[in-house]
Amino acid sequence: RRLLQMMESCLKTLVWSFLLLMFAMSFWAVIAVEVIHPLAQEVAEQGVWKDCPRCSGAFSSVFTAMLTLFQTVVAGDSWGLVAMPVIEAFPGTAAVFAGALLTMGLGLLNLIVVVMVDSFAEKRAKDIISRADDMDCEEIEEKTVLGKIFDRIDEDGSGELSFEELEQGARKVAEFRHWLRVLDIDAKDLRQLFFMVDEDGSGSISVAEFIDTMYRMKNTESRTAAKFVK
Repeated sequence: RRLLQMMESCLKTLVWSFLLLMFAMSFWAVIAVEVIHPLAQEVAEQGVWKDCPRCSGAFSSVFTAMLTLFQTVVAGDSWGLVAMPVIEAFPGTAAVFAGALLTMGLGLLNLIVVVMVDSFAEKRAKDIISRADDMDCEEIEEKTVLGKIFDRIDEDGSGELSFEELEQGARKVAEFRHWLRVLDIDAKDLRQLFFMVDEDGSGSISVAEFIDTMYRMKNTESRTAAKFVK
């Protein structure tokens, strides 16, 4: 679901990013046709690309130049196969290849990723309904876990926890021990915790008291919760 939300929120950014990338690719393709192609023909005549029929015409037109740039810069496939022989024969052409690599490969593509992430984060921050739904789902999951922890601590199955059961549960039930660890509550604080969770002062903790109080404490700043206990 979040993946679909991200795609929806970034769709406009993706379209503009694609157009910007195509513009930059077209710009360098035109330069490559005018500057690189004639020199590449001279390199091809030397028999450098005997095993690569396409290499000699890689920059013969704007379209083929764009394909070559996409293959080598965007996809990162065989960059040196075409570029290195031309650069070695004509060192000045390094400026064209390096310019295309820096502006598209290291510049534009990274910028697009940053903008997409920022766009999604901005939309996510404004999407109160989705955030509330996520919080509801997390609450249900955490309270379900707490219910299971309560059942494991309640050894006699009475539906009520005594202090002794709470104390034993802190020693024997790993999930409860981890929960207490997150709250920064240790063994000497269990008595105070018991009184806090036992909201009606009945001397025992019901499942509702256990789940609601422990959930609230977990979702309060853990240090703050520990201060209340200590």
